Amino acid sequence: MIYLILSILCSAAIFIIFKSFERFKVNTFTAIVVNYFIAGVTGFATLGEAPSVERITSAPWFINSLILGVVFISLFNIMAITAQKLGASVASIANKMALIIPVGFAIIYYNDVVNATKIAGIILALIGVYLSTYKAKVDGKNFDKRLLAIPLVLFLGSGFIDTFLKYNQDAYLNTNDFDAKLFPAITFLTAFTIGIVGMSIDKTKRDFSKNTLIGGVILGVINYGSIFFLISIFNHTNLESSVVFPINNMGVVLTTAVASLLIFKEQFSMKNKIGILVSIVALLLIIFST
Repeated sequence: MIYLILSILCSAAIFIIFKSFERFKVNTFTAIVVNYFIAGVTGFATLGEAPSVERITSAPWFINSLILGVVFISLFNIMAITAQKLGASVASIANKMALIIPVGFAIIYYNDVVNATKIAGIILALIGVYLSTYKAKVDGKNFDKRLLAIPLVLFLGSGFIDTFLKYNQDAYLNTNDFDAKLFPAITFLTAFTIGIVGMSIDKTKRDFSKNTLIGGVILGVINYGSIFFLISIFNHTNLESSVVFPINNMGVVLTTAVASLLIFKEQFSMKNKIGILVSIVALLLIIFST
């Protein structure tokens, strides 16, 4: 259970850090690229020994880690476009509602136990996530239905990441802690490499100010932790995916909401408050369904 708590805290911290970027005048894209580098280096630092190039490239999960790295940084850009075009609330909803994809995959592919209590919890989780992140106005912008394809891609991409991560953990990482640390490190360094290419093409995205570098470093350490602890949940507990992903997502939403209230004095609508209560009920139902 400690790994689940740490995963939730790290993931929630990522949102809080992002929310702080504007206050401290941090260049988001540069900080993201720095974050991927630090996350990769953090992964290697936890190994205890340096793996050979052959050891890395011959690993059965190597190609998959490259694919995940490409998806990571691509999805970040899609998330940024969604927030800019449709508002941050739409980006958040699309990202969090995607939990239905890994949950559905776990039930079909891994034959996770399905009962009435779990189904009720999952349905309430989706409702709770939607209501707790809902805004009547999309950050003051008119909703253009022609742009619905963008959050749809974000929804599918977010679901793919969790599903693909679980698949690799089950197929290649569940008996090897060394690979469980190395896999996310290679994933993050792949994303970093693509980010560097992007910065070389568009020089306006470069900003190596002190605050940007510090923000990227802090984000990188926490980002690595969020993925490593998520993998560790499956490696060191008997919790099913259809339990882990709803609890993890709702935990992140609830923790972020509390932090936003305490740190940023963020105000919540009645729908947001109802959503938080629904999420708590869903959380309890899913926990007691196991």
